[in-house]
Amino acid sequence: MTLVGPASVAGGDALGLSHCRGSCANIDLPTLGYDAFCRSFFDIAATGRLKAVATGPEIRREMRSLFQGRRLYRPSGEAMQVLWRRTVDRFSVVKVEFNLECGVPVRGCLGIPDGEIRGLVLLGHGMASTPERCFEDSDKDYMNAIGKRLCQDGYVVWCPYIVQIGNQESQNNIAAMLASHGVSAHNVSCASIDAGEIVCRKLTGTSGLNVGVYGVSWSAFLALHLEAATGRMRPTVISGYMRDEKKFLMSSVITKNLGIELAAYIHFNNSRAKYTGRRLASLICPCPLFVEIGSGDTANSSELGRDERYADMQAVYASSGHPDLIGMTVFDGVHEVSGKSAQPWLYQRLASPDYQTTARLKNAIAL
Repeated sequence: MTLVGPASVAGGDALGLSHCRGSCANIDLPTLGYDAFCRSFFDIAATGRLKAVATGPEIRREMRSLFQGRRLYRPSGEAMQVLWRRTVDRFSVVKVEFNLECGVPVRGCLGIPDGEIRGLVLLGHGMASTPERCFEDSDKDYMNAIGKRLCQDGYVVWCPYIVQIGNQESQNNIAAMLASHGVSAHNVSCASIDAGEIVCRKLTGTSGLNVGVYGVSWSAFLALHLEAATGRMRPTVISGYMRDEKKFLMSSVITKNLGIELAAYIHFNNSRAKYTGRRLASLICPCPLFVEIGSGDTANSSELGRDERYADMQAVYASSGHPDLIGMTVFDGVHEVSGKSAQPWLYQRLASPDYQTTARLKNAIAL
């Protein structure tokens, strides 16, 4: 892909964000144009520009029904458009847009540290956030400016917009429309995250970096599934997800809110490895994996199977001879990013000589 677009944009707030209280997504989505961006998918479909084409990395057999295909989508060969480039505190942020080969556009932000680059982190934000909010801490949401913190520690950070307009209903409606054209929304989201290495190479000219993944809330699913599907063995942090999904679907969260759509499209998919547990762990292991959960995260509490599901995954790692490659911390907080233990863990894994050893293990995994 070639690059087109402006080199910089002047403005008020460095990243175009407005002040907010509580749910920043309610303000950010229209202000940053993501609501219109999501609705443009329907115009793309109506004009026949969606294509059931996927030529990217091969997907494991056990995950193909969830991804509705054998391969991830690749970025198309079309130009990558630079929407803006802005300098903030000890790093810069570049917002870009490009198309996947299936015809779905991707927007996202690449954070680039001012100094020496230590590695690349693929960051997936939660449903009630945006890429820009991950790099800004004046009005922090539950991402707690983790993108900014990673950049200031020397890591390039790619954070694509995970398509929805801040709620489950919009995500399911978009997924259904895409599926009617043979395009997988789950594949689109995972491919958008995975494209970070290409985006980094285009914008920084740097390749061959050690790569980690940091998935938050809904994107914790995506981070787990991306690894399970491709076996890349990239050190992975999942934040804000560890529970028994059957217990969740039978809990008062659901029974007291039957008129609200809380089930995701993945709940209706019969893939054998959708959730945390032994089956998913058997596909991920020996990928280095770290879990962080807030003690006050009621959707991922011990009552909903948090500790039980983690123990299942831990047992798989132990039986495979890799008990040291999985860990979990329960921090003093709610449904939010911490990073207090996860960031040092991720940095150590990315800097360790074991990174290359672990990465080579992927060659032994049969797809």
